[in-house]
Amino acid sequence: MQELEQNGKKYIIARLFQELSMSLKHAMRKEFECMGLTMPQSMVIGMLMKRGTMKVSDLSEALGFTNSTTSGILDRLEKQEIIRRERTPEDRRVVYISISDAFLKKHDGFTHRFSQNFENLLQGASEEELGTILKGLVTLKQVLKNQEDYPNDQTL
Repeated sequence: MQELEQNGKKYIIARLFQELSMSLKHAMRKEFECMGLTMPQSMVIGMLMKRGTMKVSDLSEALGFTNSTTSGILDRLEKQEIIRRERTPEDRRVVYISISDAFLKKHDGFTHRFSQNFENLLQGASEEELGTILKGLVTLKQVLKNQEDYPNDQTL
């Protein structure tokens, strides 16, 4: 009986996490649309911001895109002067992608604006509710980190 109850809680957590993820994705999509970017373009930008300069093939793999899909996205981002492509002198077939300095300067406040928008979403929460949310998220993060550190064969 206890196992059934525990599995029910895991299912509810998974569903809530999925719903929250969709809400966050929607909020991010709105912010990127204001900047004239599609969601796939924003994913490329996010990955480059997180990992820095990357080869096209590594970027494609990290995002789960085909090389041709990534190349098309990069073409549009390059036209908008958001990314830059650099070929290595050793092997001209290898292309490295990085965020352009112009984009970094132009959108320096993006992270601040996104954080501000997220704070606005939580504006209706009481201090107690915020504390509960924070405690739950910290706990979830730790559980997930422990799972990464000590993986087993169980799935949700």
